[in-house]
Amino acid sequence: MIEGMERPPPSRRAPRLARLFAVLSIGLGLSGTAAYYVFPLAGRLFVRSVELFVEGCVWAATSIGAGVSIWSVVGTIIRAALASLATPAGSLALTILVVIGIAALYWLQRLLDAEEESSS
Repeated sequence: MIEGMERPPPSRRAPRLARLFAVLSIGLGLSGTAAYYVFPLAGRLFVRSVELFVEGCVWAATSIGAGVSIWSVVGTIIRAALASLATPAGSLALTILVVIGIAALYWLQRLLDAEEESSS
């Protein structure tokens, strides 16, 4: 055994192991539950996004094929995107993305500060 490092008494190791086992089992249960519900939703979201992309491509191709200029197609796409942001669901989605971005920047700043302190 390495000098200066003593094993904690057995009476102190048992509660630590029990807490570790409890945290691991709760984490495993929560991750399994999340996977059960999130994976099907992620699959549906992926399929729906592919459908929307294909529909958009077909719409753009038929519009251009019908003699509409590319700039009017781009203008219609921009107006539709802005109109979707004006709905409550679009505003909520944008708000959630902004909050996630702010939280990510905050934690990145904390991570970089901690790394800077540890290297100096």
